[in-house]
Amino acid sequence: MSHEFVDQMLEKSRAGELRSPVSETLEMSLVEFGRGEAVYEMAAREELGNPLGVIQGGVATALADAAMAAATSSILDDEEIQKSAITTIDIFARFIRPVNAKKVERLRAEAKVVRAGGRLVWAEADVLADDDVVGKFASTGIRVAFDPASYIADRGKSDE
Repeated sequence: MSHEFVDQMLEKSRAGELRSPVSETLEMSLVEFGRGEAVYEMAAREELGNPLGVIQGGVATALADAAMAAATSSILDDEEIQKSAITTIDIFARFIRPVNAKKVERLRAEAKVVRAGGRLVWAEADVLADDDVVGKFASTGIRVAFDPASYIADRGKSDE
C-alpha cells in the first residue's frame, strides 16, 4: 500500500504550492503531517476578531477543520485518493477560553485520526493560542468522490 502520491499532495500543501481557497483567505498553512496526523498554523490577527477583540470561534473551527481534513487525507493510500477524498459531515467545538487577538501571536491546530472505518473517519484536534490549549474539536468525515488531477490543475491556474 503506497502513500507516495498522497504525501506529495500534502507536501505541496505544506510548501504553499497547493493551498485551498479557505487556507489562502484565512492565511493558514499546513506545517507538519504524518500518517493520521497534521498540524496547521495561522497568525492571530486583529481582523479575525469579533467586536470584543476575541478571535471569532469560526476561525478557530476552520483551523481545526483544516488540520483534521489533512490528517484524514493522510490515511488514504494512492489507490484510494484517485477516486475519493474525505470531507467533514459534522464537527464539535468546545472553546476553553477566549483568545485576545492583540495578546496572541499564533494559532495552532494539532489533529489526529481517532478511527477510520470503511466509509466514515473520526478525528480530533486541539487548538492552541501560542502554547495554551484554547479549544478542543472532534469531527466525522465521509468518503466522497474526488478527482485529484482536476483539483491540482484548478489550483495551479492563475487569477489573471
